[in-house]
Amino acid sequence: MSAPNLKELEWAISELEKQESSESRYILLAALYTCRSQMLGSTQPEPRMAAYYEAVAPEPLGQYGDSEFLRAVAEKPSEAAWAVMDELMETLRVVNGRAYQSVMRKLSKL
Repeated sequence: MSAPNLKELEWAISELEKQESSESRYILLAALYTCRSQMLGSTQPEPRMAAYYEAVAPEPLGQYGDSEFLRAVAEKPSEAAWAVMDELMETLRVVNGRAYQSVMRKLSKL
């Protein structure tokens, strides 16, 4: 299989840009723009490429209070922070089922 030429890349980018917005589309477009930049020998990123990367990047958490925990997670990627919290909740479920159920009741009432 031969490597795609610039014309093929341009066609693929054009076709993807016509499709409905989706995370997988943005990831593919960002990759194609990167390939095109490499083929053109450009050291500057495509302006549209940054927008596609931003569209799929997890939202960072904001600053919601001044506790040690809230300061620790402020501006961290939400996906990573939730993975840590999920692990903690699973541990809490095993170690202290009563506290776990209390947290789950509070969350269900939000």
